[in-house]
Parts: sequence; structure tokens; C-alpha cells
Amino acid sequence: MKKDLHPTTQKVKFICSCGAEFAVGSSIKDEEVRMEVCSKCHPFYTGEKRILKTGAVDKFYARQKKMEEMANKK
Repeated sequence: MKKDLHPTTQKVKFICSCGAEFAVGSSIKDEEVRMEVCSKCHPFYTGEKRILKTGAVDKFYARQKKMEEMANKK
């Protein structure tokens, strides 16, 4: 077997923005990694439906609301 073929691994702590923390063996050099979503807070895993209203989506909802208000006034 060749020596030094595989990278060295260490325990790395991953911290999610929701506050969840877990340790995983990894070959990255950092001791701590921060991330935005994890399996505890991501809608795919939680089954929770969330709509993020940003940019074009905001404009669409504003137009839709305006059209409903115009229809209700008639």
C-alpha cells in the first residue's frame, strides 16, 4: 500500500443558521463551518411550505393583489 495516499481527516463542527450543530469527519482544514440551511430547517426535509417573497416574486404578488382589489371594487 502506498503511504500518504489518502488525505488526513479530522472532526469538523458544522453550525447552521437555525442553531443546529453536528460534527462530521472531513478532510477540510477548518475546525468550524457555518452554513445557511441543514436537514433540520430546510423545507424539503421538514415538509414545511415557505414562500420567500423577493424581487420578481414580490412584484407578482403586488400585481395579483392589485388585480383582486380592482375586481372587488366593481
